[in-house]
Amino acid sequence: MEIELAQLLTALRSEIDRARISALDQDVRFRINSIDLELQVAVEKSAEANAGVKFWVISIGGKAAAKSVGTHIVRLSLNAETASGEQVLTGDDISNLVSEG
Repeated sequence: MEIELAQLLTALRSEIDRARISALDQDVRFRINSIDLELQVAVEKSAEANAGVKFWVISIGGKAAAKSVGTHIVRLSLNAETASGEQVLTGDDISNLVSEG
């Protein structure tokens, strides 16, 4: 299974939102100061005119590791913040994440 780096970050963002929602009525909340990821990625450059370079996250046991592409370790340190620039706490006001109805 090949996962693009953008898909991984989208899934991470979704999981953080789920943690915020599930902690809504909890007494204990966690502040997310930073998220440190270490990923093994395959870098693939396509010869097609507008394809460019893609970064694929390699899963353990995945077929992507068998390809003849270069693999690299990428370390990301992300700071979690809301769209307004505030720190993220699990159990924060999540009214913008929960659909009304």
